[in-house]
Amino acid sequence: MNTVFRHPEGPSHEGDDEVVCHCQGITRAMILNTIARVGSDIDAITKATGAGSICGGCTPKIGQLAGQETMVPATLAEKEQLDESHWRLRFTLDEPMIAKLPASDLLLEVPLGGRAHARSYTITQIGASDVELTLRREPNGLISRWLCDEGDDTHVFQLSKPFGGVSFAPNTRPVFLTCGIGITPALSFIRTRRIPGTRLFWWLRGDRSQGLLATVQKAAEAAGIDLHVIDTSVAGTRLKREIAADWLRAELRPHRDAVHVCGPQGFLDTCVAAFAELNWADDRLQIASFAYTPGQGPGAVESKLHRVKDFVIPKDTITTPSFSLRAAEGVALKIREAQAFLKQFYYEIGATQPYADRLDEVTKSLRRDGTYSHTTEELAFGARLAWRNSNRCIGRYFWQSLTVRDRRDLPTDFSGSALAEAVFKEVIGHVTFGTNGGDLRPSITIFPPDRGIFIENPQVILYAGYENADGTVTGDPKNLALTRQAQALGWTAPGTPYDILPLMISIQGEGPYLFELPDSTVLEVPLTHPERSAVADLNLRWFALPAVANMALDLGGIVYSAAPSNGFYMGTEIGSFNLADPRRYDRMPAIAEAMGFDTSEANPLWRDQALLELNRAVMHSFRQNGVRILDHHELSRWFDRFRADESAKGRPVFGHWPWIVPPMSGNLSNVWHDASLKNVILKPGYFYQKGEDVAPHAHR
Repeated sequence: MNTVFRHPEGPSHEGDDEVVCHCQGITRAMILNTIARVGSDIDAITKATGAGSICGGCTPKIGQLAGQETMVPATLAEKEQLDESHWRLRFTLDEPMIAKLPASDLLLEVPLGGRAHARSYTITQIGASDVELTLRREPNGLISRWLCDEGDDTHVFQLSKPFGGVSFAPNTRPVFLTCGIGITPALSFIRTRRIPGTRLFWWLRGDRSQGLLATVQKAAEAAGIDLHVIDTSVAGTRLKREIAADWLRAELRPHRDAVHVCGPQGFLDTCVAAFAELNWADDRLQIASFAYTPGQGPGAVESKLHRVKDFVIPKDTITTPSFSLRAAEGVALKIREAQAFLKQFYYEIGATQPYADRLDEVTKSLRRDGTYSHTTEELAFGARLAWRNSNRCIGRYFWQSLTVRDRRDLPTDFSGSALAEAVFKEVIGHVTFGTNGGDLRPSITIFPPDRGIFIENPQVILYAGYENADGTVTGDPKNLALTRQAQALGWTAPGTPYDILPLMISIQGEGPYLFELPDSTVLEVPLTHPERSAVADLNLRWFALPAVANMALDLGGIVYSAAPSNGFYMGTEIGSFNLADPRRYDRMPAIAEAMGFDTSEANPLWRDQALLELNRAVMHSFRQNGVRILDHHELSRWFDRFRADESAKGRPVFGHWPWIVPPMSGNLSNVWHDASLKNVILKPGYFYQKGEDVAPHAHR
């Protein structure tokens, strides 16, 4: 099986700590040091560092660092919205570009937030002096949103020379299995290679893809291609049931067909499992992924997979009364929670071995040792499931995009301060990975559950708060106690409103040990207003990465006490809670003055005006600086989508009304009017480890 990883995360910002190869975690500094040692040959650099050896998407950037001209200037000459979700972009080039194979990729570099951001995209059509890209406007995508909403011919773009592509062995019949925007390699191929008998199967949500569907249908008709469209918005059929070994056995011919698969991760995993069951020849199967996460994805699926038949949705889901941690005590309860989790895991994504065998293995381990170890696949699924279960989160639509960084393999001989330092270094790695130069990626780093690791800070990045002699507070009043704790450990700071607190890590109750975050690690956004320059004079700012640090992941009877995780901000979390709330930074009076609002009794709604403008400043500033963020209206719509998707799969969605309803214009969200939303707390989940459950504003 040939695995090709398409559309990896590209380089995000200039600087020595820029991650150039996200597949291998290779930074700009590491590549430059290697160039100084082995020279500018790209193959030698790849061999020495591993950068570019998996998906190849970073190869143009490596070549650029090595002094080779691998990027050419381009102009966005044409932009067409095909439908609700998809766009066609045509770039004209200053010099000719040739793609050796259809469905080649290129690296597109865009100027965003004062930095160069890049993504690789599949070329859907190429001419002598122009290139066409067809892309999906991702709901929380930084580059795709900017390209579709703001990109035009006034911006300077760079395109790499094409790399990769799709080819099939002679005397084989090409077959494409695609899902969603995974159609682009097939679209490129059928436009340029008219091979008799080519077949194309496409799973898509037709209600949002009519324009793209028309484009593909036109290309298929012109090429005489056999196109089969499975509209999941109409059929509502689970992909795992559509793409099954018996379906493939009926449709494909092992000695004639060569198959190319492209789509989201769940689609790929299901396909890989089915082909493994069919003993499909590796040289007749290509898997193309949109992203690569080490230890996950199709390469992590074992060669022989067994389908779980006659399975029902588990009825013994574990609930708990609050978000204060209540870990399973005793072997019997741990077995019950492990059983409930494993049932859900096996039902939803299939299994690498029969459920009964795995449960027997786990049960024996719990009875013998009082614990067991999750597989990599179980851990990744469980962490994502815990996000899906989080009834206080309005952003759960994106639960499947969570990158799981498994760090359970910390050296066992580390203890005390040495272990705390090792944890801190991994947290720094998490911040760098999750921040991604502003192109935030939902991520979680999971540490071993049995080492007594606890991060004292509620969030990895927080601003200190100092109480003044007159009772006022400089900085964030929410963090007064945490600041005193850090100062008691010897920490000193300038005493400004935006001092980054150090991270405090305890090991087996010892410590806490104190570590300061490097300035270069924390990305902060200075706030400006789109119309009023006086707002910039207030010197307001906020950090880009909302990374929860002190909540435990309670998963199948095992508690991971250290599992820092991040998503991305909803604008009102910063504008309405952090900066406007009178119990926090209380900046509404200053905003009103900067905006020139009348704050007398003649204008009793000046606070509402100021709140709106402060939130506008947050959204404007984050987007101008190339930092991913969503407004509360859009995120509410995605929550509606999440509920619809879950309902289609027969799963209930729970939610805690005070947390789910946005703190601004709440009645404009459908959740405001929904009396059916129940506050049920499920396991697996994320839970507070110290103190009781808190009000909505306390951990924002």
